[in-house]
Amino acid sequence: MKAGYILLIIGLVGLAAGAILSVKDIEPYADYTLVGAAVLVVLSGSLRMRNK
Repeated sequence: MKAGYILLIIGLVGLAAGAILSVKDIEPYADYTLVGAAVLVVLSGSLRMRNK
């Protein structure tokens, strides 16, 4: 697998974890998790576009 796809999968899992944390009302950790996962998804998109 390429690095872009690995970062995308990790980012999507992180977004799912952040969504679960926000439903459970663990607010500060949910916010940090969602922001970190969103950054990973954006980085994966840039890596995938650079490899094309």
